[in-house]
Amino acid sequence: PIKSVLEDPIAVTRTNKGKRNSMLPLPAELYGADRRNSSGFGLGYRTVTDALMDDLEAHRGLPDAPEDISAEDAAAMMETATAAFATWHTAPAELRATVLERAADMLAERQHEAMAICMSEAGKTISDAIAEIREAIDFCRYYAARAREQFGSDHILPGPTGEFNGLGLTGRGVFVCISPWNFPLAIFMGQVVAALVSGNCVVAKPAEQTPRIAAFAVRLLHEAGVPEDVLHLACGAGETVGAALVSHPAIGGVAFTGSTDVARIINRTLAERDGPIVPLIAETGGQNCMIIDSSALLEQAVDDIVISAFGSAGQRCSALRVLYVHADIADELCALLKGAMDALSVGDPWLLSTDIGPVIDAEAKQTLDAHIKRMNSSATLITSAPLHASASGHFVAPHAFRIGSIHELEREVFGPVLHVIPYKGKEIGQVIEDINSTGYGLTFGMHSRIPKSYEAIMRHIRAGNIYINRSMIGATVGVQPFGGEGLSGTGPKAGGPHYLLRFASERTTTINTAAIGGNIDLLVK
Repeated sequence: PIKSVLEDPIAVTRTNKGKRNSMLPLPAELYGADRRNSSGFGLGYRTVTDALMDDLEAHRGLPDAPEDISAEDAAAMMETATAAFATWHTAPAELRATVLERAADMLAERQHEAMAICMSEAGKTISDAIAEIREAIDFCRYYAARAREQFGSDHILPGPTGEFNGLGLTGRGVFVCISPWNFPLAIFMGQVVAALVSGNCVVAKPAEQTPRIAAFAVRLLHEAGVPEDVLHLACGAGETVGAALVSHPAIGGVAFTGSTDVARIINRTLAERDGPIVPLIAETGGQNCMIIDSSALLEQAVDDIVISAFGSAGQRCSALRVLYVHADIADELCALLKGAMDALSVGDPWLLSTDIGPVIDAEAKQTLDAHIKRMNSSATLITSAPLHASASGHFVAPHAFRIGSIHELEREVFGPVLHVIPYKGKEIGQVIEDINSTGYGLTFGMHSRIPKSYEAIMRHIRAGNIYINRSMIGATVGVQPFGGEGLSGTGPKAGGPHYLLRFASERTTTINTAAIGGNIDLLVK
């Protein structure tokens, strides 16, 4: 009956007519006893959005930016952090994990303030700002759980009776954490708290475009219990502050997210400096591709293409850059894509109706405008999304172009520009070869309803994160560990079970227990 069809399923479960399936965990309980899931907002409910907008407006306006430091200041921070390491790395892992969980709870309490800074400083839309805060919270809780598991006590190894053999983890020293502007809170905190909970001191250098949200994060971590001499904020230009930090002889390692070119510079600097050989944990860009075969459900594919290519104004390292579409469906898919892009709202990120906000600054806009101009003369325009009439500032309308080959693109285009390449079924081998030949290996997506097809391609594609029949952005901490290979990064994956290990040194302890009376466990029944 139509009356039954139209019943609210949530209301039904709250009455005697039905009950919740106990096999399905509530959102906060999604990860079981390991950690609590971060909370979001029900943006489909007017009462929720009205309250959210009121809270955001109360925090509107940028705080003062922290002052830039000099190269000499950076060196002094390194020396202070080095002195603090002796105390911090011997603190129990439980204490460090508890500090991270306290920081997560504090961030959840102050999420509106953090969202407002992200929106004002980095041009985040409301939905992107929510996701940013949730990811930062998830990093804190996930790494706290992994630290208890991996750093809590030595792993006992098998050996002869009368001898104890254990393998333990300890911090490496002072980590320099260099984060980007596109995820100025989530990536910043992810790097910093991973290094801290592993027993390292940290000097954190945020992107020059987003120092305020980094300062907010550092203050919060200090309030949560991280000593001020253990965690330092180093704002300034990469050429001066960044260079002074990565060349310092006392450095214990570098965590970097940014361009491949800068990662190469850091790698060379680390190799040339005096002192120990230290790890570089680098997550860089990608020429990310998606393949749509002729079996794909086109409406679903278009939804995922739009969010993958244009979400966050295309300013994600995981964003879709090149779309391969089977020639038999290319015209139909492009028609659907045009309609979807025409419906996008590009404008003020403080409006709930906005889908896509601005790019980060004038330099980024100039680079993207130049690429779009070149594409307009050398490629075929499929469509471009309309700009909102009030969109004055660093806005770039999403564009989709049809090109002939991925080799027409000299480098990653970091913004809302999609390049579409039709292919024939017999050319799929060449498509895979062309994708792999770029040398990047960050994200890859495919839409197909034939498991044998996507399983075969998955075996040959070299990419760190592969997504089938869904969008290829928005990796969730602890669920989709994120990171690439080749020109896209060194690993290990952020938000994964192996990440903290790269921040640590391993130590083996062997004790001759026979020298103090032998193995008393043999006497216990």
